[in-house]
Amino acid sequence: MTDSDGRRRAHALVDELVGPSDETADRAVEVLHAHAAALAWVRDTTGSYPAPPMVTAALNEAATALRSGGDWRDPVAALGQAAVEALTAYRSTTAT
Repeated sequence: MTDSDGRRRAHALVDELVGPSDETADRAVEVLHAHAAALAWVRDTTGSYPAPPMVTAALNEAATALRSGGDWRDPVAALGQAAVEALTAYRSTTAT
């Protein structure tokens, strides 16, 4: 048996036990992981926790659009870009 055969058998067993994958649930999990990574990046960049409310709101809005199907971009790239833009906007408002 090859690794490929074993993988196919494992996936078939999982599908038999819990049913086939749900695209909506898979997308929600993917977005959740990307959202957490974006928040961790903000924490690492600012050196503080929690993220500023303005940044958190922007990330929540972007994640909602990604989960709802209104935005089918890659969640990691989309939320990463949203984090950069939100943090930049936050810093520009607090610098004045």
